[in-house]
This record gives sequence, C-alpha cells and structure tokens, in this order.
Amino acid sequence: MAELEFEKRKIKELQRQCLHHNIFPIFLNHCLDGEPPAVYSILKPLLEEAREQLLILDNVELKNVINSLPSGLRMYLLPIHKPITEEYLRRVAEYCIAAEVQKGYSPISSVLDQEVGSEVLAKCPELERRFDDDGLLILNEDFTLLDGGIKYEEYFLHYHQFLRRGFASNPNFDFTGKLARYRQETGDKNSFRVAIDHRRIMKFEDYRSFVEMDTWFGPDFNPEKLDDPNYVGLTVVGRSYRTLLDSYPLIKTEFLWKTNEGEAIKTLEIEEISDPEKPYDKWQINRYVHSERDMSHQIFQHLDGAAKVYPSNTYKERLDENMPNNIKPAHYIKLFRIDGQIEINDWISLISMFYKGNEMVVEYFDPKLYKEKIEPRRKLMWEN
Repeated sequence: MAELEFEKRKIKELQRQCLHHNIFPIFLNHCLDGEPPAVYSILKPLLEEAREQLLILDNVELKNVINSLPSGLRMYLLPIHKPITEEYLRRVAEYCIAAEVQKGYSPISSVLDQEVGSEVLAKCPELERRFDDDGLLILNEDFTLLDGGIKYEEYFLHYHQFLRRGFASNPNFDFTGKLARYRQETGDKNSFRVAIDHRRIMKFEDYRSFVEMDTWFGPDFNPEKLDDPNYVGLTVVGRSYRTLLDSYPLIKTEFLWKTNEGEAIKTLEIEEISDPEKPYDKWQINRYVHSERDMSHQIFQHLDGAAKVYPSNTYKERLDENMPNNIKPAHYIKLFRIDGQIEINDWISLISMFYKGNEMVVEYFDPKLYKEKIEPRRKLMWEN
C-alpha cells in the first residue's frame, strides 16, 4: 500500500467546503478545534478512518505511505519517529488527507469552465442581474469591499482566483486592500465592479473566524518538545494591530523548525516579513535568525542573525511563498554569530532583543505575556 484509501464523495465534499472557507489543504489540522463547523464535520470522521488504516500497517508500509506524499507535506513527517506513537500516526493521517484534498483543491480548469455552476447564485439568485456583460459584479451600497473579499448581507463572497497571489493562495491583499480603501474614499464619485469566484461562498460569521485564525497558523512554541525530532514545521504569526509608532513596518513573521534525517540537530529559522508598501529606498529589509539545537545534549549550539535584503520590484515573489520555498535575497548581510552552549532563557532573550520592535516574536515565544501586556496596548493605539 502506497496511499490510504478514501471515499471520493467525502474527499470531494471536503474540497468543496475548504474552497468555500478558504482553508488550504496544508492547514486542515487547524480546523480540528471545530472551526469552521462545515469543514470540521467532514474532516473529523475522515481522520478517524485514516488513523484506522494506518494502525494495521507495518513499518515498511507506513514508510511507503509517507514517501508517497508531496514533498511539501512529507517534510513535516521526516525523520520517521520510532517507536511509532499515537500522536505521530495522527499527524500522518492529517497530511494524508491534506494530500488528497490538494489533488483537486482549486484547479484552474474549474475557473475557466463556463459549464461549472455558480455556488454564489445558488445561494443568492437575486444577484444574477447584478453582473455586467464581462461577468463583473456591479457594486452598490449592498456590498462592502474588504481586503479578503466582499460582504453581502449574511454572506462573504470571494474575489476571483486570478486576483489571488500565484492565482491560487490568499487574495493579492496589496491590490484588493487598496481597492477597498479607494472605493471607501471615492465611492461617491466613482463606480466599481469586480470579479468574484462563483465556486466559493460562506457565511460572513465564518469570515471573521478565518481572519482570526489567519493571524497565526502552525504549531506553537513548546519548550518541552525542543528535543522531539518530529515536533517541526512552519508557524506564521501575523501582525494583528499596526500602529504609527511601529519602528519596523511588518506584516508577519515566519518560524520554521526542521531536522535532517539521521542527525540529532534541530534547526530554527526566523524571518520577519516587511510591509511591501513601505520600502527602505527601493529595498525590503527583513531581519533573519538561524539557530541549531543539539537534541542529544539538549543545548543550543549555534545562533546567528542577519539582514535579508530584497529589491522592492521583485519582493512579491517573497510574499508569494513561505519558508522553506521562498526566494533568495539579493543581499545577505550577517550581523552576529554565537557558537558554544547557549541556555534556553539566554537564547530566547537574545532573539527577542535582536527583534526589538517585532512583538510577533514575543507572541510566539511567550503568548501569555503578549496577551496580558503587549496586545492591549497595541490594540488601544490601533483603535485611536
């Protein structure tokens, strides 16, 4: 057995609900807390079915299943943990389902196929008369443009797939956000029309849940699992409240833990992502940290910091990809390096101080401190 077996009907419905709720296959595990319910109700029983199939496999068969996964998913499961634990099998089950959903998640062919029915018009048939001859939605006071889509009564309409980064992922917020603000500023004298994705529609209340989830995705920081070779993966923390007092104009920070098979070294990479609308003299400057932990001796043996410098005119390529698939910078300027034995408290303190002005690093390493001390102050400044 190289792949698990799933009912095509169930996978197709999960693909459909993921599309409606803008849940990318790799982040399906975020829905296991129950939100959004339409995704969770399909995902939960599928996860149990996958787990039951994995329980009867021997080690060779399990390895074949893992090796059959796309490399972008397989990397989160390597090296294979031995002895095999219940938690590890659950993660394998999650990524097997993600692989199945990914196969037909949002094909370009369904965007171009004129015969594909409209989920939007099925829910809101009254909108049929609101499209022009080019298929653009004619906007009036019934519609509210947002960065990620359009609010219409109790529903949230998604922007067309070709208005998404790489024609597949999240909307091109640089454009859609500016379009929304421009309409708000000039809607009394300008008329606006925009293309939507007829395959996607969800309740507006689910959009709020999605926005909250989107500010943080990936595994949290757990010091008790620093020496677990399987506790790896990408975490992205978004800046929740931007203020005029921010010394660094940032939109998010990426944290990537990874290991190499057969080695006792776990690596952490951190890169903050600067705001593309606020370059430094035609350059985007992202602070970057690289660190190595010797799991066998339970100590950090290396820490270095650098600045990654990208040309503003090609920075979109960096925004379109997260680590480890991101493009290389035009300049890589090393700023410091420490080798030896670094205790965890000193390690966290050094990283946090290097990233002074980036509260997302504190949010990642100490979410309690962030929630109690930093977030309320930032929210107050943001509201005022």
